Amino acid sequence: MNTNKHVDWEQVRREEWPILDTMTFLDAACVSFAPQRIVNAIKDFADFSARQDEENSSAHHIAMDSKRDKAYREAQKLLNADSEEIALVESTSHGLNIAANAVPLEDGDNIITTNLEFIQVALPWCAIRNEKNIEIRVAKTKDHRFYARDFEALCDEHTKLIVLSSVEWCNGWKMDLKEIGEMCKSRGIFLVVDAVQQLGVSKMDTKEFHVDILTAGGHKWLNSPYGTGVLYINKESMPKLRPVYYGYLNTKVPEGGWGAYWENPAAPSVNNWEYEMTARKFEIGGTSNYPGAIALGESLALVNELGVNNIESHIYDLSTYCMDQIEAIGGTLITHRDPDHRSGIVIARLYEDLETDRSILKELHVRSIFIAQRFTDYVGGFRVSCQYFNNKEDIDRMISTMKKLIEQVGHKPDYKRPW
Repeated sequence: MNTNKHVDWEQVRREEWPILDTMTFLDAACVSFAPQRIVNAIKDFADFSARQDEENSSAHHIAMDSKRDKAYREAQKLLNADSEEIALVESTSHGLNIAANAVPLEDGDNIITTNLEFIQVALPWCAIRNEKNIEIRVAKTKDHRFYARDFEALCDEHTKLIVLSSVEWCNGWKMDLKEIGEMCKSRGIFLVVDAVQQLGVSKMDTKEFHVDILTAGGHKWLNSPYGTGVLYINKESMPKLRPVYYGYLNTKVPEGGWGAYWENPAAPSVNNWEYEMTARKFEIGGTSNYPGAIALGESLALVNELGVNNIESHIYDLSTYCMDQIEAIGGTLITHRDPDHRSGIVIARLYEDLETDRSILKELHVRSIFIAQRFTDYVGGFRVSCQYFNNKEDIDRMISTMKKLIEQVGHKPDYKRPW
């Protein structure tokens, strides 16, 4: 993996996440902690919101809107996207709902997803089935790896859309979006991607792979738990999509700006509003979550400052070490070791008896060692998140405690993968 500079990861950890001195936190795939730069930016905005720095209230409102700009710029940089392709949303769920309502579907159409998705990925289309006669086809493989051929095998002339996670939440499999995107583009199929388990810790260059819509909330690997995420919409796909919201801030800015428009005696309440052909027209287009956007801008800037290639390399080393240590104590990996399909998520099982694993998880939490347990369609286990603020000592503490708990169980780990 190419890196572009030396990063002192321990310094980043000390300065941005002092809370990590009080616990062993390996659960960024659930919800992460905000770095100190975000905390400081939110405090600054709280102070700003309690005073009047501008010449009037209208200017104050416009100034608040402008504080979202950093999030757009940093998201554009991270995704190597064009400025008109980036919008801000409340969450991954929000972005997926926009996708579900924007992509035109007709009776008889089908969409394809996988059997390992987080429930939100397919949920909007499940709801659409109550209104339209569409079919949801589910790709499932024996070893829980997914390739373009697995989706293509389910495609026909009525396939309108494929929706999937770039990294599966319950086994850590990272999709080859280039391969899948090329297949979708060649067949005229929309590709919608939930990138919440990848954006910010692994390179995602939208100039290197085709995707129509990509979305990711900020609260996991982007370390911004303030209710704002990223929505990318391919500019070539935009004309094919239906608007979802109609907000005044999505329209073309009137001559002189909104301040002048509001003071114009002739301003009509009913008008033939025009919308720019940008991703922002899919936003709600009204007063927004300013703290969330400010926080997201800071978190994205931190990723860009550190370099996503550096982050990915560091996480790759940590996850490899984690997998090695889990196997050394007799654990069984659910996550595949394929180098090109690895992520920060490591999934493993210890015991065939699930209640035994659950008791171990509970004891880890009592000792302030935080990992999760996640399953979909009988695939999953302990989920360890190897984030860039983690280090090998975090993993060592987890493993050392697991060894003691295994001794208390009284027999060696006995789970065996069924594939």
